Amino acid sequence: MQAGLLDWASTTAVDLQPVLRTVAVTVAIVFVIYKAVQSKFSLGTIVVSALAAGIFVWLVFNVNQLSDTIGEDLPGGSSAPG
Repeated sequence: MQAGLLDWASTTAVDLQPVLRTVAVTVAIVFVIYKAVQSKFSLGTIVVSALAAGIFVWLVFNVNQLSDTIGEDLPGGSSAPG
């Protein structure tokens, strides 16, 4: 029963990844537009919010690489002996 549930959860997560990435990009764009309108199109606010949105999108697209890097740096991490 649990193996089937874990397999289903893993498959569902892999299948949803492109959808979640699309949602993340859309949220980032809406965030920048919202902050631009809220600040009456202040250039500084637009630049800072665009940078924050860019970091958010980068993290969403590179979450596996980031977790692997952090895992290698932590004690007991799963890094291959080299």
